[in-house]
Amino acid sequence: MVKKIALFGTYPPPYGGRSIHVKRLAKNLVDQNVEVHIYSNTGVLKKRKGIKLRKTKSILFYILKEKYDILHFHDRNFKLIAILVFLSKILKYKTVLTYHSFRDDPQSYNLIEKLLFKYCIKRIDQFICVGSNEKEKLSQFVSNSKIKVIHSYIHPFEDEGDYHLIPDNVKDFIQNSNFLITANGNIKFFNNEDMYGFDLLIELLNYLVNHKSYNVQLLLAVLGVNEQTKDEKEYYNLLQKKIQQYKLNKYICIYEVKDTELFPILKRSKLFIRPTNTDSYGISIAEAIYAGIPAIASNVCERPEGTVLFESRNIDDLCSKTLEIIENYEYSKQKINNFKSEDCFNSIFSLYKRIYDDIKDMRED
Repeated sequence: MVKKIALFGTYPPPYGGRSIHVKRLAKNLVDQNVEVHIYSNTGVLKKRKGIKLRKTKSILFYILKEKYDILHFHDRNFKLIAILVFLSKILKYKTVLTYHSFRDDPQSYNLIEKLLFKYCIKRIDQFICVGSNEKEKLSQFVSNSKIKVIHSYIHPFEDEGDYHLIPDNVKDFIQNSNFLITANGNIKFFNNEDMYGFDLLIELLNYLVNHKSYNVQLLLAVLGVNEQTKDEKEYYNLLQKKIQQYKLNKYICIYEVKDTELFPILKRSKLFIRPTNTDSYGISIAEAIYAGIPAIASNVCERPEGTVLFESRNIDDLCSKTLEIIENYEYSKQKINNFKSEDCFNSIFSLYKRIYDDIKDMRED
């Protein structure tokens, strides 16, 4: 039986798809009587039996002290991974790396980065890709036998008081909304476009409110505001000016997320939209469907079953799909009840158990 696992990756806050995954994975492992140590340079851990949150810089001390079964990486810090992979062969640990995304090109790495990448990629025991796009890219460097596709969604658990952590002005906007549409993401660019499609969402509200006279509201949960670059800040300001230009201030609420999850807001929404121009899966889409909320998303990757897809960056298609759901909302809600978001924890835990069998054989030799 797996006894102790070290997880490496961002732990909330800040909140995002990857940090939420690490948080939920750790909680579920503890429920299976596994001791979990999380190595992260961020995060605030509420007291939870069986979980320890440590700074990544302390790992070289603990890697010798603790007897881990598995080291599971969720960030691609290949310098750190290379050291730990080397030590794992001596200490007889197994290593796992999850590719939550694969937007970079290893061919563009500098010499040191290429050497670290090649060293790690050959020696990591198991890879998890959250989607087929990631697997296709990774399989250029790794045997398919070492790659497992497992989506990153794990059912949410709402701690007591999560909703109360949301600022009062945002809660007021939610409570006073007639038809609340929710979206989330960072101000980022991909292929010189708005990666999370905030520009499309503002155009969508302009269409629904100013052209179709619908009483709908949009909540934009914006992550990582304090980490924005100069260009990202300028673009963020342009988006806010666009909202004013369209006179949508009463219809759009920008919530700069700091220490709260999206799920309490999703439960109180009518529709969730994820108009990304690149993606790996979309945990928040699965959360919406789990909460019984219709979800629309771009067709850039495999999406959770039940998602309504629109052509990426096509505002006309997005408007059409949104209008169809609004005008047939009860029917759309009933359709969602036929789908269940697939929780990936059991698949990950089964993989851990298989790896652990290899560890036992290795340690007995």
